Amino acid sequence: MEHPVQEWQDQAQSIWAHLTSSEKEKFSSIADLDEIFQACLSHLQQDEEQLIERLCCNVTVAKDPNAVQFFKEEGNKRFAEKQYATAAGLYSKAISHAKSGSEALAVCFANRSAALFYLGQYSVCLEDIQHAQDHGYPERLRNKILQRKAECFQRLRKPSSCDPKLECVETVKPKKEPQTSTERLKEMALDRNPHITNASCALHLNFDTRKGRHLLASQNIEQGEVLIWEEAFASVIIPERKQWRKEIKWDTRITACDHYCHYCLNRVIASLPCQYCSFARYCSQECMDKAWRSYHYIECSMGDLLLALGMFCHTALRAVLVAGCRLFSQSLEQTGSADATDKTKVCNSKNTYHEKYCSSYQSVVNLLPHTENHPAERKFLCGLTAAALYKKLCLIMAKDLVSSTSQTEKSLTKESGTIEDWSSVRQFLGPTVLRHMLQLYCNAQAVTALQENEDESSLSLVKSNKSIRLATAVFPVLSLLNHSCDPNTTVSFTGRFVTVRANRPIRRDEEVTHCYGPHKLRMDVAERQQLLKDQYFFVCQCKACTEELKGKKTHGFFCPLCKAQLEGEEALYCTGARCTYTASQTQLTSRLNQLGNHIQIAKVQLQDNKTDNAKMTLMSCLSEAECFLSQDHLLLGEIMDHLAQAEASDGNWKAAAGHLRKSISIVKVHYGSSSMELGHELFKLAQILFNGFEVPDAMRTIMEAQKVLSMHYGPDHNLVQELKTMEECLLQFHGYPRK
Repeated sequence: MEHPVQEWQDQAQSIWAHLTSSEKEKFSSIADLDEIFQACLSHLQQDEEQLIERLCCNVTVAKDPNAVQFFKEEGNKRFAEKQYATAAGLYSKAISHAKSGSEALAVCFANRSAALFYLGQYSVCLEDIQHAQDHGYPERLRNKILQRKAECFQRLRKPSSCDPKLECVETVKPKKEPQTSTERLKEMALDRNPHITNASCALHLNFDTRKGRHLLASQNIEQGEVLIWEEAFASVIIPERKQWRKEIKWDTRITACDHYCHYCLNRVIASLPCQYCSFARYCSQECMDKAWRSYHYIECSMGDLLLALGMFCHTALRAVLVAGCRLFSQSLEQTGSADATDKTKVCNSKNTYHEKYCSSYQSVVNLLPHTENHPAERKFLCGLTAAALYKKLCLIMAKDLVSSTSQTEKSLTKESGTIEDWSSVRQFLGPTVLRHMLQLYCNAQAVTALQENEDESSLSLVKSNKSIRLATAVFPVLSLLNHSCDPNTTVSFTGRFVTVRANRPIRRDEEVTHCYGPHKLRMDVAERQQLLKDQYFFVCQCKACTEELKGKKTHGFFCPLCKAQLEGEEALYCTGARCTYTASQTQLTSRLNQLGNHIQIAKVQLQDNKTDNAKMTLMSCLSEAECFLSQDHLLLGEIMDHLAQAEASDGNWKAAAGHLRKSISIVKVHYGSSSMELGHELFKLAQILFNGFEVPDAMRTIMEAQKVLSMHYGPDHNLVQELKTMEECLLQFHGYPRK
């Protein structure tokens, strides 16, 4: 998704292939981004412009009245099957395609309110009833929603049952005013660092020629301490591009784009759509208005193109629009052009650190684009993509083709700027977008979220969570952290905000590091080194890589004769003192892959609620794994985890807990006793013990899981809150003594 659609990549590759050797050499030698952009713009001819038009026709975000009817009927089917969450999601899809003020929109809001009512979301249900009335809900049907409205008010007056099975039911709580970013920073004592905004006083900014800018601990830091809390300067939710292709029938899958607000990135159960396109959805009118004033007033009319040109292009444009015309112009005045390369080198030198480093657009501009390191073909693709976007922007500015032409534009703030304001600096937009695209290869941050299993037909009462990539974002302060394959911090997200915590004690003067993706527990050293060199242009020399390169390579295979570990490259040998057993790594790896395929079959069986079949498959996998894998191999832990899920689906809580404890012991070996991975396994064990009424064990596990997950996510995270709810239930209903 970072890159444009394949057809556009192929076109760029075709143009590049037809350049002469001297033309390629000349392009490769250009260091100035303005010149690179102009060279690419000259290659954007009629064929390319026609291709762009076709791509925009193939990927559309226009509202479609036929889609309204389709998604409404699909929602009705799920509602009849009592799959209310899925029904609400499908009604939301219908709402996103319906035109404002239409009866179809009013009916879809009313239908969604019914699903929300059965989900126990009474306040949101009332909001949808109001939306239905505002959009002209038919008089002949009005009694239905008025009765639902009265029942909502009645339910909201009554405290909900403490039955854990009804945990989704809304309870009445006094509303608190949301904290501002300034208040939150003050509360966390992250407003006192004299040199870096959004950072603890325990950090200071340093520079050397080998590492560049980096952060060091200015004092000893305790495990779990919050070091950085920062709002994304710009973020773009990651779309499922296939959903928007014209030739594919409407997709009923509920994706992250349906579940999360496109502005604040918080989870939403009942989204509000953009008035003009079917793509953008928001959690509130406030977020919708903020998005429109900041960037969507321009992006809305070019949503098709932005989907086709990819996430890096979209995020680059978003950063410019969020900055606004005034800050963009100021940045140009400071650098003299869109190419700030020389200025950036000065900003990254040791002599400039008397100025405070801020989470600002100027800090985004000063991130290194690594123009000299990117392959020429990549620069050409990015330049051609930026040129296509630039042409579209020029067209919008020339014809004033912005959705909502008069009233909304008049309300735009000075920071955002009007179309006329942007027209005065439009010649700099293309090169700046190119600059940001190249920066994003090394500085884009994937915003992740924990997403529960959405299958309402599942028989399991144990929730399974998976981490998903939700958005691409730029965090200027977070970008100060250098990479380590074994970092001393954990990064977590709450909507658009990132929190960096120490995952172990950090000594004074020790560098504070962050993992860019390749972690020592998930990739071997050769794979990590290659990935980091290709994308980030450095050879990793962290302690984990250095030690792994010196040590002997192991693969998690053991000898069938003496049970000792196998080591080596292609020919593996037994490490037992008197054993002469050898094996082929290729054959064992093939066996491992086959085992993985069978585990995938078991996962599908579990999803289809065929638990007996899944158990048989998993027990067969377990027998096979025990023949050639070491007892702490992660695949064995995965088998145990799935067996626990299967037993829990059948209500065999004791057996489920036994399997999960074996999985937990393996996770501890690989990830450590305070790891995020262990926290998630403990959360599942807590649910199993809670449902099995194993009160003392459940309470101990809840406490342990809370401690680990709070360290990584903070005490307000939904997983920690669920654990606290379980704890309260045990204290209230089972007479477990309070702490």
